[in-house]
Amino acid sequence: LPISFLHFSGCCGSESLWRAMANSFEGLQLNLLTFFEKGILPDVFIQAEGREIPAHKAILAAQSSFFCQQFTSSPGHNSIQLDFKFKVVQTLVRFMYFGGLQVEGLSPVDGLDMLSLAKELDIKALDPEDLKPLVLAGLTESNCIDTLNHEALAEYPLLLEGVANYAGDHFQPMLNTRKDQLLQVPRQYLSMVLQQACHHVSNDPETEGVVKYCLEHTQIESACDLLRETKTWQWGSGHPSMMREAPGEDGAPVLSGESPDWSIHGVRIAMDSTPARVVVGKYFDWTIRLDYGAEGKLRLVYESATPREASRCINRFPAAMFAWQVVYKGQNVFNEKPVFICFPENVSLHWSTTLPVTAAELTDDDDLQIMVEMGENPMISLVLYYFSADLKTTVFAEDILNRLPHIEYRCLSSYSLVKTHVSS
Repeated sequence: LPISFLHFSGCCGSESLWRAMANSFEGLQLNLLTFFEKGILPDVFIQAEGREIPAHKAILAAQSSFFCQQFTSSPGHNSIQLDFKFKVVQTLVRFMYFGGLQVEGLSPVDGLDMLSLAKELDIKALDPEDLKPLVLAGLTESNCIDTLNHEALAEYPLLLEGVANYAGDHFQPMLNTRKDQLLQVPRQYLSMVLQQACHHVSNDPETEGVVKYCLEHTQIESACDLLRETKTWQWGSGHPSMMREAPGEDGAPVLSGESPDWSIHGVRIAMDSTPARVVVGKYFDWTIRLDYGAEGKLRLVYESATPREASRCINRFPAAMFAWQVVYKGQNVFNEKPVFICFPENVSLHWSTTLPVTAAELTDDDDLQIMVEMGENPMISLVLYYFSADLKTTVFAEDILNRLPHIEYRCLSSYSLVKTHVSS
C-alpha cells in the first residue's frame, strides 16, 4: 500500500476510509467508461463484422498481452481485425475499461465466444465464473445443444456439467419436439446428458424413447450391443466415491460423515462384527460388506442397492462399475480390472469380489484401507428395464439368450422368474 494510505489508515477508521476509496475508484472507472462509450480521443479502432469500436491503446495494452505486443511492436498500428461477433467484441472491450459485463442480448454461445476471445487476447482479468450466469441462466431448449457443441466448452468443466445437466433435465420434452437437435449431442458428452436424462424416466414409453434414441444416435442395431457399448463410456467422476457407515441392525441410519476412505483397524478382530459401508451414488446407496469367502480369503460382498428416489425406471436394475483400491501392509494388493455389478429389484441376489488377503496371514495389528471409484450406469438399467417390460418379444427380437452378458442375463432372468412366481 502507498505510504500516505498507511499513515491515513492509522488516523481514521478503516470503514470510512474504504468507503471513500471505493467512491474514488468508482469515479475513476466511470470516467474511463465515458471515454469509451462516447469515443473520446480514440487512438485505435477494433474491427468486427464490418463495424468498428473506437478504443484507447493504453487501456487495451494494460489488460491484454496480445494488444500490448501489437502496439509496442507497431506503434503506428491503429486498426485491428477480430473474427468474432461485433457484440461479443464490444462487450469484452467494454469489460477492459469498466470490469462489468453488459450481457443483455447475449446468448450462452456468445458467452463461450467471449471466453475464447479472452483466451486468444490473453485477458486474464475475465474469469469463467463471470460468464457462468450468462451461459447457464441463458440456456433454453432451442440453444442448449448448440452450446453443448461449442468447441470451448470442454475447457470449462463446471460450465460443461451445467449445460449437459440442462439438456438431460429437458431430454423428454425435447425428444418429442426437438429430436433432430438431440441427435446432435456430441458423442463425448452423450453419457453426461443421459446420466441426467435417465434420472427422470418413469414409465415404459419414456424408457423405449431413450433406448431407441441411443440406438439411432450411436448407429447400433441391437439393444444388447448398446448395453455392451455403454460399459465403455465414462460414467464415473474420476475421483474416489464417498462412503459412510452402514445402518445398524435396526435399520436406523448412522449419523457419521462421509469419507472416501474405509479404514479398518485391527482387521482380524474387526471381522468378528462383519464390517460394512455404504458407497454413496447419485441414484443408489450401495451396501458393501467385508467377510470371509472361499479358502478363507477376504471378500467384498455387494449386499444391496437402495434407490435414493422412488418411481424411477432405473430402480428395477441398479447397475454400476466398481474400481477398488485395497491397501494392506502399505501396498495396494488389489490390481484387478473394475467389477461390474447389477441387481434385479426385489430379488435376493448377491455378488462378491475376492481380495488377495487370507485369514491365516492376518495379525491383530494389521490394518486395511479400502477406496473405490464407483460409476453408476443408468443406461444399462434402462436397457434391462426395456427388455423386462416386454420379455416375450425381446427374447426373440434381441436374441437375448445368446447376446446378453452373463451378469445382465442372470439379473433379467431372475427378475422374470420372481415376477412370474409372484404373479401366479
